[in-house]
Amino acid sequence: MRVLLAGIIAIPFIVVVATIGTFLIFGLSGNREQTESPSAAEITVARDIAGGRLMVAVEDGQARAFEITSRFESDDGRNDATFVQPTVSMTMIGHDMGRTPVQMFRQSDGTWRGTGTFPMGGRWRFQIIFDGDVVELEHAAR
Repeated sequence: MRVLLAGIIAIPFIVVVATIGTFLIFGLSGNREQTESPSAAEITVARDIAGGRLMVAVEDGQARAFEITSRFESDDGRNDATFVQPTVSMTMIGHDMGRTPVQMFRQSDGTWRGTGTFPMGGRWRFQIIFDGDVVELEHAAR
């Protein structure tokens, strides 16, 4: 009888210990890797537009920060298209939060960069208008 009682008590205890151990091994290690990495996620999109190719990348930073980079590669190799400033805005998908502009600054390598923060985690849509062409990019913020 004592063996049966000990088995009934031990089984739930073993299940609880196994559940906690699984959470500690798999649950916390996944989160630790994301916070240790300075760029947990990066999304890049390239679109053919009039006269060349527009490449846009969004990279996560820490504490919901992000950096967006835009670069135009001209078909004929001219660099004058880098003087065309892209207009960038973002909105959260599925929520009526309006559009938030992202200020872009020209870099010496011909790219345009902007930074900002996501007010909350979720799916965000960036809209990039470059010389009349519109490119959209979706990004999941953590």
